Amino acid sequence: MKKTTALLIAMGLLTACNNKAISVINPSCSGFGVIKASRQDTTETLRQIAVHNATYREICEETNNDH
Repeated sequence: MKKTTALLIAMGLLTACNNKAISVINPSCSGFGVIKASRQDTTETLRQIAVHNATYREICEETNNDH
């Protein structure tokens, strides 16, 4: 009985070290995407589009590639 208990405890400790990947889905990514610029956009609007697109790629494309 003691050997069985010791074996079960050892197995539990070994499996606790197993590194399992945790997948997190970011639901905010479904609400927006990359914005395409227009010829009529101002310099400020183009800057804002660039910031938005960079943020989207950093947050959402990394999340989507993890799956």
